[in-house]
Amino acid sequence: MTKEQLLALNLTEDQVTAIIEDYGKNYVSKSQFNEKNDAYKQAKQEIENLTNDINTLSKANEANEALQQQIKDLQDAAQRRESDYLESIKTMKIDTAIAREVLEAGAMNTTILTGLLDRSKITYDNETITGIQEQIKSLKESDPYLFKQDSIKGVIPGGEATPKTDNGLTKEQFNKLSYKDRVALQEQDPDLYNELSHS
Repeated sequence: MTKEQLLALNLTEDQVTAIIEDYGKNYVSKSQFNEKNDAYKQAKQEIENLTNDINTLSKANEANEALQQQIKDLQDAAQRRESDYLESIKTMKIDTAIAREVLEAGAMNTTILTGLLDRSKITYDNETITGIQEQIKSLKESDPYLFKQDSIKGVIPGGEATPKTDNGLTKEQFNKLSYKDRVALQEQDPDLYNELSHS
C-alpha cells in the first residue's frame, strides 16, 4: 500500500511512517519477488538439464558396458572354438597313428586291438605321439593270439594237434576271446569267425 492509502485509513503520520519502515524490513516488494522467482526458475531448469545429462550419460555407459560384454563373449567363444579345433586335430592325429601302428603290428582284428589300447597312456606333444608302440609290444607278450603269427601249421612235436587258421588264430585262442572280441571278429571277418566257432 502507498503512504496516501495508509493516511486515508485515518492513521497518523507517525503510524504511516512506522508501517512503511516495517514494510521495508519484513516484506519483499513485487519486483524483488519477481527477481527471486525468475532466479529460482532458472536454477530449477539448470537442475533439470543436469539431471537429463546425467541420465543420458548413464544410458550411454550402460550401452558401452553391454557392448564390452558382447565383445568379451565373442572373444571367449573364439577361444573355445580354437581350443575345440586344436583338440579335434590332436584326436585325429592320435587316431591315425593308432590305426597305422595296429595295422603294422599285424593285428588279427584291428577293432579289438584298438579297443584294448589305453588312450590315457598315449601322449601328443609337439607332433610327437608316444605310448602306442609300448602298449602293442606288451599285448604281443601277454596276448599273442591277437596278432598274426608266421608259424608252421600242423602238430607241435610232443604236443597235441592244434590246427590254425590261415591268419594264425587257433581254436584255443578263439575260445579265450571275450564276447565283445568275438562280436568284433565276426563283423570284421565273418568267414574266420564261422570257421572257428563251428570247428
